[in-house]
Amino acid sequence: MTFYTYQYLKGGQTNWTMIRIIVVVVLALAFLFFLFMYSRHRWNHKYKDLSIILATLLLLAAAIQYSDYTNLRTASLQSGQLTTVIDKSAAKLKVDPERISINDTSRNNDMIIKTPKGYYTLVFNSSGSEFLLQRADLYHPDITVIGE
Repeated sequence: MTFYTYQYLKGGQTNWTMIRIIVVVVLALAFLFFLFMYSRHRWNHKYKDLSIILATLLLLAAAIQYSDYTNLRTASLQSGQLTTVIDKSAAKLKVDPERISINDTSRNNDMIIKTPKGYYTLVFNSSGSEFLLQRADLYHPDITVIGE
């Protein structure tokens, strides 16, 4: 069973965003360079071909970046919901939120939290606005904690 720490959920879960933006900027600059070179040397078609290839790569990279951005925004929203659940759980159990881990990265009704006081299941009400902490005993748990 895999648990995720509070720091992992608050950290955004990805560090590749800046690298992807840099790749898109480099492709855009290379495209503009070859387009400029083609406008100066119209008789040399290699610049035109390179401009077309880079424009295609730039469109592909921008589409992938947009798709990843929407996925990241969704994951961010879900992580924010989970950190709120962890904060409320920590307050109820009188434990530091940094010492709590949760077994899922998206909110559902079968979640387990790991605290220094033991394991607890979260039972949400029908609207999902409140939850009940119920002590759980795990037999022979195979625990992996991500984010420590």
